[in-house]
Amino acid sequence: MAHWLDTLLDITAIARDQNTLKSALSDLAERFQFSGYAYIDLRFGHTLAISNYHPDWQHHYFHNNFKLLDPVIQRAKKLRRAFSWSAETDTASMSKRQKEFFANAADFNIRSGITVPVALPNRGTAMLTLASSKPRPAIDGEIDAVMAASTVAQVHARIQALQVTPSVEEPFHLTPKEVIFARWLELGKTVQDVADVENLKYNTVRKTLEALRARYDLCNNTQLVALAIRRGLM
Repeated sequence: MAHWLDTLLDITAIARDQNTLKSALSDLAERFQFSGYAYIDLRFGHTLAISNYHPDWQHHYFHNNFKLLDPVIQRAKKLRRAFSWSAETDTASMSKRQKEFFANAADFNIRSGITVPVALPNRGTAMLTLASSKPRPAIDGEIDAVMAASTVAQVHARIQALQVTPSVEEPFHLTPKEVIFARWLELGKTVQDVADVENLKYNTVRKTLEALRARYDLCNNTQLVALAIRRGLM
């Protein structure tokens, strides 16, 4: 395990552009007999991935917003330290939908792996996963959690510095009704104000905004408005 981390650390030193970095990460995964790698930057309202997983799986994952279902993502956000995982041995704690999720992932040679999460500002999380097609990942010794976090933090910093183009990122869209509600919020209106202006019931507006926030894992309407502005939808 330490040898894998040493190699990953070397990558951050030699990668001078995004193509070099992506190629080096792919080579690392292959060298240590993993089926692929996935770096995920998970923030409120904006999630992106840099990965060599099959493009169809990446598109399917983001199109179906699987980040809210993915047991690996949930565990990484909770533990905030390196861990190994296996779809075969971890099933006892999974829901039926999560088991179906892993069954789909297995079709793309994702059955187990090692994930290293690091904390980002504003409760964000970045993580690097090396996935395996085997029932259990091959780990040579225990994972040094401190070294793993330090190394992946440097990978994250390099990705940010190089402004690496994501292989896929979370789509963001608002319906015409949602745009109208968000614009009123931007003008300082309360949910009740929006309902009054649009001649709607309070619960209609409230539930619409709640569903919208849940769709993008947002905490409040302030985050919603800020994200809509940042994405150029307002």
